[in-house]
Amino acid sequence: MKRLATLTTLLILFTGFATANPNINVEKMTTEPSPLKVGQYADIQFKVVNTGTEDAENVTVEFTENYPFSIDPDNDKKWRISALETGDTYQFRMQTRVDPNALQGDENLEFRTSTDKRSSRTHLLPVQVKADDDGLVIDNVEFPEKVRSGTSRTMKFTVENTAKAYFRNIELSLNPGRNTPIVTSGTSGKRINQIAPGEKRNLSFNLNIGQSSENGVYSIPLNLNYENEAGASLQKQESTGIVVGGTPNIELGINNEGRINAGSTGTVTLRLVNRGEGTAKFVKIQTQESQEYEILSGGNVYLGDMNPDDYQTAELELYANQSADQATIPVEITYQENGEEKTTTQQANLNIVTSEERGLYSENSGNSILPIAAVILVVIGGTIYYWRKKR
Repeated sequence: MKRLATLTTLLILFTGFATANPNINVEKMTTEPSPLKVGQYADIQFKVVNTGTEDAENVTVEFTENYPFSIDPDNDKKWRISALETGDTYQFRMQTRVDPNALQGDENLEFRTSTDKRSSRTHLLPVQVKADDDGLVIDNVEFPEKVRSGTSRTMKFTVENTAKAYFRNIELSLNPGRNTPIVTSGTSGKRINQIAPGEKRNLSFNLNIGQSSENGVYSIPLNLNYENEAGASLQKQESTGIVVGGTPNIELGINNEGRINAGSTGTVTLRLVNRGEGTAKFVKIQTQESQEYEILSGGNVYLGDMNPDDYQTAELELYANQSADQATIPVEITYQENGEEKTTTQQANLNIVTSEERGLYSENSGNSILPIAAVILVVIGGTIYYWRKKR
């Protein structure tokens, strides 16, 4: 019994000695940015805690600079705590740099602690590392403000490396959808072997706009794929837009077929041509009154849509005043361009034949018959003479 009691007492004493030790832990508090960025500096806040049952003296905490993390020479990477009582917490802050060639994914910040009574111990603080999405940016897009259907235009891009590391195997691709009336000539992807920090490179695509494309704004997805120096694949998705339609330009003219006599009624044919690069929708015209004529019919006409190079005609029945020798016909043209209504007023010039001019035409016409009649008589007389002589 004495031996058993002695053994139990010794076991309790040894157990007390075993548990009465300091227990130093290193715990992550915050990181900025979060997640950490490849090729950039990160601000790390962490704390050192004694969770043991005994005070710790001369505690040393050191960041081991495990890859891909490093500390600049002027920054601290080792700290000392003279006394860390049970339950006490000390907070620290450090700045580390993530290697530009690091792969994105999960990593660990590695710390080592030691005390007077205990050998060193390693602590791993998990962090996430992400590639810098802004490493390559599409800095500029050049394309006409508006393009009309059935044409081809060049879209130019400027790709800039804003990071402090090289990138390689860069590919920019355009992916117009099925509902987009745009087709790229040749390959839809353009490649750059390598781009240095701060460097800009230019790429261009030739875009064909469908002949039957409707006016409107169309979005084109852009995919930018590239690799960092460690071979990690990076991707960026953006979009750009184009406006199909251009600007319509309707010109008014008049067909010179027929004439209107002063003091009589006649028909004038107005001609409208779309010389612009955009479609004019819901075109209608309204002819204005004038002192030289009176509008009998056709003053208001709806023409419908006019595509580029289309033309329409409208007949206008007028009565020309007796005293008029010419007339200026103002015509108000209304249409819609990309949903916005626009109005323009143009003028067509009409010649009116006066009574004096009609008399002159009649006199010239009568005199011109005499030479023709003489020729006819000569031909007939010669024919008769020929047949009589032959008999």
